Amino acid sequence: MKRQLIAMFAAGALTFSAANAEIVLTEDLSVYGYLDIYAEDVDLPGDNLDTGVAEFELAFNYTTEPYFAVVELSFDGEEDVNFETAIVGYNISESLSVSVGNILSYLGWESFDATGLYQYSYAYGLGGVVIPGYAVGASLDYVTDDFSFGIWVGDSDDHDISYELMGKYTGVEGFTFFVGWADDPAYETLNFWASYEVEGWTFAAEYVDTENDGGPDAEGYLFMANYAFDQWGITGRYSVEEVDGAAEDWELFTISPSYTFSDNLLGLLEVSFVEEGAAYDYWYAAELIYTF
Repeated sequence: MKRQLIAMFAAGALTFSAANAEIVLTEDLSVYGYLDIYAEDVDLPGDNLDTGVAEFELAFNYTTEPYFAVVELSFDGEEDVNFETAIVGYNISESLSVSVGNILSYLGWESFDATGLYQYSYAYGLGGVVIPGYAVGASLDYVTDDFSFGIWVGDSDDHDISYELMGKYTGVEGFTFFVGWADDPAYETLNFWASYEVEGWTFAAEYVDTENDGGPDAEGYLFMANYAFDQWGITGRYSVEEVDGAAEDWELFTISPSYTFSDNLLGLLEVSFVEEGAAYDYWYAAELIYTF
């Protein structure tokens, strides 16, 4: 949901503090980012241990009212460098902003970046459910304490026009309800999710419905609970992905304890059990994330 975070930041409704402790370089310019190191293993015959740097992200945020710009460079384990967010924007008012550039999709409960996830893995594994990533386009975002609305129009993979709409309600303390819709020449996705935070608990539920053009339609849903106490946390997640015509559904159980070593360093472990939909029954993972 980084697009919404950027929009809210630009509109003066939010400052980056939870996942990104921004380093202020000048009055107008700051830098933030993270380093994600992982190890994972699956229960297949042979040596299946995989380790490496999943991503190093370096981002710059420039604001000189009413204009702003955000650029994020992503260095992955394959030594590729990509632009993730790369936008320029204008604050029309305290609540309304317009952005143009490479922008992250509105859709999906689970964050695109590791710093926003409660565990190492993602919920869906068959590829039928489509939750878009980044694409070049323009968005108009309206953000208040109780409601958020957004519309995005941009490029699709086949160089045609793609659309997204979203609405979000945050009028009850700790509760968020989101609905989003994406219409692309290759797919159409409808996404609902809700989350509730109370004391040390975070609960979330999601439903995704995708109609693929030229491919099988799919549905996905997840239920997640996280409990944080002192520096410890633990996450439990159950997710299913159903693809029309597939021999088996994807059914996944995940347990992930975590420990916060400092304001900048987080470590977590994960054990995931695959009931259906894969040649393996479980995998292990360990992850260290350093943010700045």
